[in-house]
Amino acid sequence: MSNQAFQVLGIAPTHDGRAIRAAFLRIARIYHPDRFVGVPDDVRQEAERRMKEATAAYELLQATVKVSKKRKQAIDEKELAIRAKRLREQIEARSLRDERDRARWLRWEAAEERAREAAELEAEMAARIGSDAEDAHGHATRVFEPAEQHPIEYGRGKTRDPLAERLDAARRGVENPLVPRRASDG
Repeated sequence: MSNQAFQVLGIAPTHDGRAIRAAFLRIARIYHPDRFVGVPDDVRQEAERRMKEATAAYELLQATVKVSKKRKQAIDEKELAIRAKRLREQIEARSLRDERDRARWLRWEAAEERAREAAELEAEMAARIGSDAEDAHGHATRVFEPAEQHPIEYGRGKTRDPLAERLDAARRGVENPLVPRRASDG
């Protein structure tokens, strides 16, 4: 009987419920009675007959699929142990992945904290350098001569402003960045 049901649906014998449903829907789209309104009676009756056959075949095969699923659900101790082992492995893999992610985020937070501290130090150094350029009365003075008079050599003959050089020294962690480095200092 089920072989005939597969023939009615136009598919090869299978236990795949999705394939059975797809075949039924394909036939339902073709032979549904609502599509045959206003056509001769013999054509409409043939479509109804084919739709009823397809519905009966679909219900039979769906019932067969449900029974076979229930049979597959009965498992023995060996299968249960295998499934439990697989589940434990998945849980361990997930916990390892979570640990790696947590460690990565902690490293990221530490890097952000170091960057914040460096930015605060840089801002403090810039404020100190700016305050060096003011005298006791708050008037702007120049601690260094202009860079054009005493250029600081920086790699391959390039020159830099002393203020920029001092900020770079502070970034590098030089102990006393307030003392400018000259080309003659080496």
